Amino acid sequence: MFEDLLEMQERGARDRSLGRSLADNPMSKPDVLPITDLQEWFSMFDAWRFGWSIEDAMAGHIDMPWDGHAAPRNGRAVSGDNHAARRA
Repeated sequence: MFEDLLEMQERGARDRSLGRSLADNPMSKPDVLPITDLQEWFSMFDAWRFGWSIEDAMAGHIDMPWDGHAAPRNGRAVSGDNHAARRA
């Protein structure tokens, strides 16, 4: 299982470097259903997402906000980001 998780992380990083989005997580596709082991499925889903986000961070992208709010790209507030508007 450990090797499978590492493989899925690598796949996530590779997919991000190819320009794929979070919505392209292969574990969220209908062909993996029905899920027989929810914990195993979530581990693989999360491993891909983790690999994707590491590659995203290494490439300098900020497309994946953790708090659900849009992140400022150039120090200016992005609409809907009231916290950034107060800091500006």
